[in-house]
Amino acid sequence: MNFNNLLNQVLGSVQKNAGQAGNILSGNKGALAKIGGSAAALGLVSSLLKKKNTKTLVQAGSMAALGALAYHAYQSWQNNKNSQSAAAPALEQTEFAPTGIAAENASRVILRTMIAAAAADGLIDDAERQLIHSEVGDDAETQQWIASEVTRPASAADIARDIGANPALAAEAYLAARMICGDLARKEIVFLSQLSQALNLDEGLVEHLEKQAGF
Repeated sequence: MNFNNLLNQVLGSVQKNAGQAGNILSGNKGALAKIGGSAAALGLVSSLLKKKNTKTLVQAGSMAALGALAYHAYQSWQNNKNSQSAAAPALEQTEFAPTGIAAENASRVILRTMIAAAAADGLIDDAERQLIHSEVGDDAETQQWIASEVTRPASAADIARDIGANPALAAEAYLAARMICGDLARKEIVFLSQLSQALNLDEGLVEHLEKQAGF
């Protein structure tokens, strides 16, 4: 499966249909089946975001857009640190826009992070699981991957292990998680705190990512 295409389709669909996630659950379920292989992830995101604020995700209509948002937040944090005589590690914008195998890995990590963030409040109920499974189409590989991630969402430590020593991807992953969580409940606050610590993100950078996400 192509994780990069899948993530781009998910983010693009959220952007295109902003504010309409609830409609998918209330009467347009069949529309997802027409999307093909991306139906699983789109159905998942639409289902899990129905009670959340999708406005912040509209900014990230693609992996490239998400990377650009994370880069701008990182750059602002870097400039602020440097002005205080505490130099921050320099990262080029290209590091927020990987290609080839690196892009596939980054997209897979971002998707895992989005699912984990959406599940942080514990609201993936049986009805949502059934909807996800009913809308995955006939893409067995995607179906299996989504089912695995929904059944056992990645922990902050899992995500950190996937990211390794990649500060650009760490920033993107946190930004994606923050956008998904929207207005925070207690469990989501705990998840984001665990994620930022696992990713070893500076508090100042987290603040800039929060602002970039619109909070």
